[in-house]
Amino acid sequence: MPSINIACFQKVINTMQTNRRFNSLYVVKSSKEICMWEKYRRESKQTICIIGVLTLAAKLCQADGHFSIVEEEEILKIIPHERDQKRILLKILDEAAADPHTIQYHAKRIYKLIGDDHKDFLEFILAVLYRLAHSDHIYHVEEDAAIREVARIFKIEKTYIQLVKETLTKISNFLFLRKKKNA
Repeated sequence: MPSINIACFQKVINTMQTNRRFNSLYVVKSSKEICMWEKYRRESKQTICIIGVLTLAAKLCQADGHFSIVEEEEILKIIPHERDQKRILLKILDEAAADPHTIQYHAKRIYKLIGDDHKDFLEFILAVLYRLAHSDHIYHVEEDAAIREVARIFKIEKTYIQLVKETLTKISNFLFLRKKKNA
């Protein structure tokens, strides 16, 4: 199961890069009919989990009516990747944005995949969503509602203030460790 570390993310991104399906141009019917869970169902649990996080991120960024370049750049900052892997991540984000399902649907799928055994990872996902919601300096009421709904689905029952403090600390620590490793 995924742990919150750079090696895990890097391994998944490397797998995506070498996998034919990620590099091929096939599309299921049309880009508006892609179901991320169906398309990547044969991938490893770890890969599906990362794709699920990217999908939640894309859906949250659409909640306020637009998916800005600032939000896209923030996602790329959070998900560790090599320069040549950026194209793959952007392709997945585009597919996720075109996915017909709601953020709640994807949150339920991730929760079903991960379960209660990995609360830290679920909290990390919420931290990522919270950071993304603030990345464009406009915290929209729809983004807030989406994050609260994902937290409810993940059965994270902390108060909003507790969650924000803890999750921002986790993101800061994660990014600090990532910078330290790359230095």
